[in-house]
Amino acid sequence: MVISVFTLGCKTNLYESGQIITELNNAGHTAFHGLKRADVFVLNTCAITREAEKKSRQLVARAKKLNPYARIIVVGCASEKDANQFVGIDGVTFIKGVVGKEKIAAVLNATGIDVETVPSVYQEGQRAAQERTRAFVKIQDGCNNFCSYCIVPYLRGRSRSRKIADVVNEVEACSSAEVVLIGIDISQFGADTGESLEKLFCALKDTNKRIRLGSLEARVVTDGLLCALKNVDFCPHFHLSLQSGSDTVLKRMNRKYTTAQYFDAVQKIRNVFPDAAITTDIIVGFCGETEEEFNQTVDFVNKVGFSDIHVFPFSPREGTVAYSWEDTLAEIKTARAAKLGEIKAELKTKFAQKFVGQTESVLCERKRNGYYEGYTREYLRVYFTGECKTNGIVNVKILKPYLDGALGKKV
Repeated sequence: MVISVFTLGCKTNLYESGQIITELNNAGHTAFHGLKRADVFVLNTCAITREAEKKSRQLVARAKKLNPYARIIVVGCASEKDANQFVGIDGVTFIKGVVGKEKIAAVLNATGIDVETVPSVYQEGQRAAQERTRAFVKIQDGCNNFCSYCIVPYLRGRSRSRKIADVVNEVEACSSAEVVLIGIDISQFGADTGESLEKLFCALKDTNKRIRLGSLEARVVTDGLLCALKNVDFCPHFHLSLQSGSDTVLKRMNRKYTTAQYFDAVQKIRNVFPDAAITTDIIVGFCGETEEEFNQTVDFVNKVGFSDIHVFPFSPREGTVAYSWEDTLAEIKTARAAKLGEIKAELKTKFAQKFVGQTESVLCERKRNGYYEGYTREYLRVYFTGECKTNGIVNVKILKPYLDGALGKKV
């Protein structure tokens, strides 16, 4: 059968869709990423926000339009949170949660609901089918943090880590020139197995790959970890989740650090990797955020000098501690997000300016509008001229800031 696998949500979800595709192809089917006409649709859903859950339901209708006679299987976080929201929707034949979804090939003809108990240890599965120049390798699942605004630990369960040997084997088997180590909270990697990120990077030292890290918590940025990162061809880009630059807001969020501790982590990074990109996520308007608290965030953002910021207006999530707390007016959230958006654009330009005149190695990902596009090790997007092959690494001289990155030419 021809099977379409479509993904909403995070990189971990995308990796797990790759596992689903591997299982299906191994079973003799023709499976692929993307929403195109097929005999069966496997919809890997997201529930991080109410809007994501709504999009997950709408996805069923989109699949139905492509083939009114297809079987539709819904898996992932939205069905884990509330499987019944998909019951009775025309075309949906089977509903599964987050556990065991990669083994959907064995139950293509099943009906009803199957939401399994989340395990306490990492379950090894098939390697994911990769379709990008930058491969994702999952090293961990689940989360122990229980931030007051976040539904994820209730859906994904407690943190559980993959064995280092399995991670190394998959990294070595990847055909991509660059690998990103991902998970729900990779900062907790190894806490349950007696291993650690430091040990993982020591084990990865002989792999011939550029290695990136997914999102990290500032608390795990230690001298030992930074030293271990030098064992591999590490791409110095650190996505350090911040969420707010106000200590009082961080406390309400149940984030387990202060801005002082976060800034200490930033300084540690820059002492070892002076040109490192440091990116982050920020939620504006969280549960009664005052003007003073927001201004503290603005000041802290400028103090750190991020290379990029992902800005999100706070969205109350049913099932979380903060769901019933005082919300902030929508127009205030919009205005604050816009202000941080302006600062973000300024900081991105300033970051790109640092590299003008330098020659950087760029992983070529595609050609569009007359330019090749790719990223430097520091995750600076570069638009450049000169011939190259997709998935090839070329040297590019940075000429000037351009669009959301920089303009360059191959040398």
